[in-house]
Amino acid sequence: MAGSEFQTHLETRGILVADGGIGTYLMASGMDKRALPLMPIEDPDAVFQVHLEYLKAGAQVIETHTFEANASKLGALGLVEDVYSLNRRAAQLARHARDTHGRPSFIMGSLGPLAVGVEASVGPGITYGNALEIYREAVHGLVAGGVDGFMVETMSDRHTVLAAVTAIRQESLLPIVVTFAFSPDGETLYGLTPEDAITFAAELPGGPPFLVGANCGSGPAPLLDAVLRMAPIAKKYGIALAAYPNAGEPSRRGGHIHYPASPEYVGTIAPALRAAGAVLIGGCCGTNPEHTVAIARSLADPRVWTVPNWEPGIADPHHIVEPTSEAIERGLGALFERQFVVSVELDPPRGITVSRVLDAARTVYNVGADVVNIGDSPMARVRLSAMATARLIEEQIPIQTILHFTTRDRNLMGIQSDLLGAHALGVRNVLCLTGDPPGLGDYAHATAVYDLDSIGLVKVLEGFNHGHDALGQAIGVPTQFDIGVGMNPNASDVEHEITRSLAKVEAGAQFIMLQPIYDPAILYEFLEKARLPANIPLVLGVMPLVSYRQALYLHNEVPGINIPTPILEQLASHHDGQALGSELAIQLIDDLSHIVSGVYLVPSYNRVASLVPIIQHIRQTRPTIGSNSVPSDG
Repeated sequence: MAGSEFQTHLETRGILVADGGIGTYLMASGMDKRALPLMPIEDPDAVFQVHLEYLKAGAQVIETHTFEANASKLGALGLVEDVYSLNRRAAQLARHARDTHGRPSFIMGSLGPLAVGVEASVGPGITYGNALEIYREAVHGLVAGGVDGFMVETMSDRHTVLAAVTAIRQESLLPIVVTFAFSPDGETLYGLTPEDAITFAAELPGGPPFLVGANCGSGPAPLLDAVLRMAPIAKKYGIALAAYPNAGEPSRRGGHIHYPASPEYVGTIAPALRAAGAVLIGGCCGTNPEHTVAIARSLADPRVWTVPNWEPGIADPHHIVEPTSEAIERGLGALFERQFVVSVELDPPRGITVSRVLDAARTVYNVGADVVNIGDSPMARVRLSAMATARLIEEQIPIQTILHFTTRDRNLMGIQSDLLGAHALGVRNVLCLTGDPPGLGDYAHATAVYDLDSIGLVKVLEGFNHGHDALGQAIGVPTQFDIGVGMNPNASDVEHEITRSLAKVEAGAQFIMLQPIYDPAILYEFLEKARLPANIPLVLGVMPLVSYRQALYLHNEVPGINIPTPILEQLASHHDGQALGSELAIQLIDDLSHIVSGVYLVPSYNRVASLVPIIQHIRQTRPTIGSNSVPSDG
């Protein structure tokens, strides 16, 4: 089908269903990730079958398997192949699948980002001229293979988009779709907001692409937010939108990457994307033909869908928090012995401005929180150092901190050096974590270290507390760290989680922070099986819900979160989701306070105002408490 037919179809019929993930779908069937880029040449039948499956599932648009088929990506992977031939063959396979299926559909030539930045201000990069030539080589092959248009996808910066779009326009008049990848914070890897991205694309030399939108990112709900933010500007420029969500936040499960969002859930998001202005809707990483079926079925529903009002997070005006001279008690051990501990989890800022996180910490301290725990670049996304954030908070607010510390980013020497530095800065409480793999975050090309896992990290801290390093060499005065570890009662492999948790305790863990739960029965059942030592404090994770939409997102897209159906039904019918969420959180704490020594509350995007009534309730009902004990008989 000619490229102009693709435009005509959308302009006259208004909506097209696209395919889903190709690379992740092939890996789910056992394909080695390193083998993926050359599959159109080395295993063409497998690629053909994937295209055919998507077409049978209802896809009207399929992409060529060429996301990494450029000289930059192939070179970074140590692969050698004729780029022109690779792209041409991939396009021919997609055409063969379409011909075999026999129904009208369109083939988009996929162009992904390069292995390094274009005109990058930091880190490795290449010139715009080199990028243009790299993309022209790939485009030439896709045109020769017979594509109907181009998908410039998973973009993060202006220069790469400009190089890709210019290369296409030098070789072809076919329609172009450009999609950007946004983090849950609403920015690309290079700091573009949805508003920045759509404005830039609209003002490209030669005019805007045919469609602009979002793909990949962190799942359907964050992607919907990005599309909603693009929509007013897209309407101003007369540009329609495209949306290709991931199947939620990925996690490792049994040595494989798992995506939590079900086909049914992704299908429920599709009408909202359509209502927001998307006319091309498919899936990205983690989606498969079942997701395509669900999207097609959902979009075929004749009912009119509307999108709830969306309000972007607006940074509070910066102001200086005055330093305090009040002393901070160091270490959680004594605190657990005399009272029910309340902590609030805060993420460091993306940049160097810390006023908002300091304001949040002061707010929760003023209503009775004892501690704030500080994330260490959670979800493998770059943020201000957790150690620096903890120190800044303790300097200005008389509240303890728990430093999240991952083994992902440092070798054994760096781990020990940073921990000793944290102690010297006054940080005493450390939560030992292995850390999410970089591939799950913004810096997929970054190298993870993992000299230790969380159990090994506990052993290092225990050694410091006895006056020696990991090699048994004396460090002088012993440290006084309070050592915490994580435990996930929602784990899919409960026995494995229990085994690791007991190993952490045996290694020297002194308190345990539990992954947020919403059903007390899950914790009772887990603790009955785990048989943890009765004297180790448990800190319950509580993430108050604020809306039905947020609950759906957490349940379907965030690994390790399971929200019972009755709670979802309550939120769906309740006019004030935040008030109900607070009530449910308080009830959960009341139900479980007799078996835990404290709670840590997790706000959305450091917005702690909704936590105030919960903290006040805890302080009114549990001003002090003795050490917890885990029931021995369930």
